[in-house]
Amino acid sequence: MGIVSFVSRITRRLGLWFLAAGITLAVMFTAVLIYKLTVFEPEPPVAANCQSLQLITTADTAAEIHVYDCQRGNSGNSWQGFEVWLFEPSANDWLRIATAEQGPCLTVAWQRNGELAIHHGHSRGALNIAKASVIYDDANGRPATISVTTEREEKECPL
Repeated sequence: MGIVSFVSRITRRLGLWFLAAGITLAVMFTAVLIYKLTVFEPEPPVAANCQSLQLITTADTAAEIHVYDCQRGNSGNSWQGFEVWLFEPSANDWLRIATAEQGPCLTVAWQRNGELAIHHGHSRGALNIAKASVIYDDANGRPATISVTTEREEKECPL
């Protein structure tokens, strides 16, 4: 009788532990799914209220880096600022790299081959980097990488 009750208690505890683990995993999976379905991905700048400020291309012209001045939202809940986007003409694909609130300046330049420098006059919290590096297909169809760096400018941003 002692062994039967011992095995019964162990089985009940293991069953409760597995039930708790299953519920925890189900809640985490549901939370991740809801996050993925509701995360805010803005429309590309050509479909929004954006004005182009700057355009630079990669050496092989397979990708373009655009800086836009955008206004998003309605009159009661609007946002205005700078957006940096990568555009692949061959795939007609847009990828957001960075956003910043309206501020003194924001320009982009090639630091080295494959390294994009974002020059800005914003505080650290006002510049949001969505992608620290981006992958695009070069002119030969092979993957290429652009790394993104930021440089705060005290006076004016270089063009």
